[in-house]
Amino acid sequence: MKSIIGYGSLLSERSARETVPSLENFRIVEVSGYKRVFNKVGVVFFSRHNATADSQEIACCSTLEARDSTIICSQFECSDDAYHALYEREHRYDWLEVDTFHPEEGVSRGFMCTTNTDTAYRQTKCASEQEYYERVGQYYSGQLWRNDILPFPRYLAFCLQAAEGQGAEVLDNFLDSSFLADGNTSIRAYLKEAPHLENWREMDTGYSYRR
Repeated sequence: MKSIIGYGSLLSERSARETVPSLENFRIVEVSGYKRVFNKVGVVFFSRHNATADSQEIACCSTLEARDSTIICSQFECSDDAYHALYEREHRYDWLEVDTFHPEEGVSRGFMCTTNTDTAYRQTKCASEQEYYERVGQYYSGQLWRNDILPFPRYLAFCLQAAEGQGAEVLDNFLDSSFLADGNTSIRAYLKEAPHLENWREMDTGYSYRR
C-alpha cells in the first residue's frame, strides 16, 4: 500500500475517488514546510480543454518548499498498482515522501507531487525525444515550469470548491498558502484582481481534475 497526499482537486473526496476508486481512509492532514504554487503548465488543458498557447491562464498547481508555510491536504491509502497509475497520470511532476500530521493519528508519511524542472523531466523521466513528444510536445511546445503564468480558471475554481467543501479553515488555508507562479502573489490577493473569477463558487467546472 502507498499513502498519497492531495493538495488541489484531490481535496475533494469525490474527485479523489473518481481518480483512485479503490482508495482507503480518506482524511484531512497538515503538511509543514511547503506552499502551493500555480507554476506548471497543464498539458491536459491543451489536450482536452481547448487552452491556447497565447493565453497566460494555463497553470495548474504544484508544491514548493517554504519553511514557514503549512498546507492543509488530503491523505489516503491505495494499492501499489493504483499508485503507479496515478504516478503515470502525474508524470511531469517530481514525487517525494513527506511527513503529515493528523490530530488523531499523529505523524505519518505520504507521497506528494512537487515542482520539477524541464531539464530534469526530460533527462530522468523521458527516455527519448519521441516519448517527450508523445507526452507533451504534440500538445504544447513551450516550457512546462514557468514563473509567468496564471491559473487555468475552471481548474482554480474546482480547487477552491474542493477546499471549501472541507470547511472554512481549509479554504482559508488554500487562499493564503497558495500562490501564483511568481511565488509571491497569494491566491486570495489574485482573486481580488481577477473579476472573471469573482463567482468561482458558481462556476461550472464541467469536469474533475487530479492533484
